[in-house]
Amino acid sequence: MYKTKSRQRMWPNIAPILLTCTLQLLTASACIAQETRETLTIMVEDAAAPWSKSDGTGYANDVVVAAFKEMGIEVRLRVVPYSRCKYMVLSGQVAACFNMSWQPEFEGKIKLAAQPIFKVSNDVFEHINTPLPKPPDGKCVLPPGTVVGITRDYEYSAQVTALQTSGVVLENSISDLTSLQKLAARRFQAVLVMSNDLETRNQKAIQSGTEDLVRFAFNCGMLDSTIGFSLTHPDGLRALEMYDEGYRRIKANGALKDIHMRWFPWLHWP
Repeated sequence: MYKTKSRQRMWPNIAPILLTCTLQLLTASACIAQETRETLTIMVEDAAAPWSKSDGTGYANDVVVAAFKEMGIEVRLRVVPYSRCKYMVLSGQVAACFNMSWQPEFEGKIKLAAQPIFKVSNDVFEHINTPLPKPPDGKCVLPPGTVVGITRDYEYSAQVTALQTSGVVLENSISDLTSLQKLAARRFQAVLVMSNDLETRNQKAIQSGTEDLVRFAFNCGMLDSTIGFSLTHPDGLRALEMYDEGYRRIKANGALKDIHMRWFPWLHWP
């Protein structure tokens, strides 16, 4: 009888100790899992609103982060000028960069994701007081010797490449906005601007303060834009496979639609 009462008095004291130990073990396990969660650093351009903005936000940023998160990977975005983003992935110093469009120079160095994140339009702008010769409908042609501003290291359509082959002079600038300002000052005769169907065509003219001096002239083609992965970086190909599968999953489970509706509530989901 005495031993039974002693055991009854002892167990109430042991139970809280066991509970405390169990909670500590669970907490430690959670901390270890958090510490060992895979992370991946990816570069993103800093001047492609609404896709990727200078503050690290944007539709494309959210899509990339969500696709990797679906696969259990935490992405750390490094926001940089596009020229640096492109150089770092081409040289294999980072696993991936976005937003990129396919160019022949990428062969053997970069592989793009299977699905585009968005589409961009290569639009030619002219000075209102010195309009360009009007090309035939659907054509992208300019007189040889025409000086056209482009953004350094951006990818352009095959029609733009053909312009250069025909004798048009393409001069680099640091951004579309700077090119438009140079056009307004008549330092360029035309400018190639990356536009999208979510904003008015003169959105960048408004942003650059040149909307009273420049205007859209004609289009030089469309491009798919997505994330590019280095074929020489040790994490490149695996990251590509993870992203493609993650993108497929967020499209299937509705997460991609949620991102789209959050950024573009006025647009019907395709």
